[in-house]
Amino acid sequence: MQEDADGTLRKISIDDVEIGMVLEDVFNAQGVLLLSSNISVFSQEQIDTLRKRGVVSVFINTKTGKDVAPGKQVLPFSEEEMVQRREQEYYKELSRAKEVHKITLEKAREALSSVRMGKQFAAKDLEQSAQNIVESILRNPDALVSLSQIKGYDEYTYEHSVNVGILITSLAHSIGYRDEMLLWAGVGGLLHDIGKMRIPEPILNKSGKYTDAEFAVMKRHPDHGIDILKNYRDISDLSKKVVIQHHERYNGKGYPRGLEGDNIHEIGLIAAVSDVYDAMTTDRVYRAAWTPQKALALIFQGCDTEYSRNIVERFTKHLGIYPVGSFVQLFNGERGIVIRVDKGMILAPDVLILFSSDGTRRKRPVEYKLARKQKEEQGEEFRIKLSLNPKEYNVDVREYINANPFD
Repeated sequence: MQEDADGTLRKISIDDVEIGMVLEDVFNAQGVLLLSSNISVFSQEQIDTLRKRGVVSVFINTKTGKDVAPGKQVLPFSEEEMVQRREQEYYKELSRAKEVHKITLEKAREALSSVRMGKQFAAKDLEQSAQNIVESILRNPDALVSLSQIKGYDEYTYEHSVNVGILITSLAHSIGYRDEMLLWAGVGGLLHDIGKMRIPEPILNKSGKYTDAEFAVMKRHPDHGIDILKNYRDISDLSKKVVIQHHERYNGKGYPRGLEGDNIHEIGLIAAVSDVYDAMTTDRVYRAAWTPQKALALIFQGCDTEYSRNIVERFTKHLGIYPVGSFVQLFNGERGIVIRVDKGMILAPDVLILFSSDGTRRKRPVEYKLARKQKEEQGEEFRIKLSLNPKEYNVDVREYINANPFD
């Protein structure tokens, strides 16, 4: 491997560094970080100083700076360097993604509250929020999705809209959506439940099972959503497909139109899986949240009936078998929280161990990179055995997902 996934990062010898290049994080031969990323090379003295400090190779960013000269050797990345780069990029984006998530939640709250009060909402603000989601996902596809796994309770309607917007955008990007289609997919996700603002609150917030009459009222919310959006000509048809089709089902037994199979737009199929997954994994007044594994298993059981098998398989691969925020037990008895998933190793995520094998809670959590641990002696002991409910162990996942080891 001579360059990173998007072709903008190259590893070269310190002897081939030239003025005009832009360096990423710089380490000496012992792996000690000397300088943080985005260092512009503007003098030979700067290069000489790095060499004297034990730097033998560097990573250059060819998107923001000069490329390596023709004929010069581009060094291969080691597997360890590739993993380290992905990890650093993830945590670097995580801090930015937190702000995106926070602002998007505010804008979603404002928009839906306006509709509830019979007022117009600021469509441009919501479009900008969707653009922020797209840009975060383009910088790193995992950080914002990880934050969508941190579930609240008090503001379900708003948080659900934001989380579905993130999940739809992220999955659409992994499938190949680009530019405006990706943006409008995100807008649709943020607005998918806007029609619920016309549902009477006693029904919307009911803690028990709906009567047939109440469910008939609830099932009208996609149509209400489209009716609301008819006054917003700048919102695209793709966004409106999300609003009207997120409750359609592959076998034709969904609502409001009872569409079947290929008659459902692909973005509607994506929205259906994203919507139900986030709903299943969130605490509600009438039931506790399901673990991500239980939710994914139930969705998978609906392949070819309720949901498109292709979309479900892509969604599962995208999130990982054990998504960020999962509380898991290893075969050695240790328990912890999944804090990062590498797309190439979805069965071996990074886990923050909170409980020792004897069940006692550790005073200081320790991070395991399961992909690495499983290659060691007795590596089988470091496979994930099962998923658990963190509440039964008095664990608040949010405390740990927000942590950044690079801060």
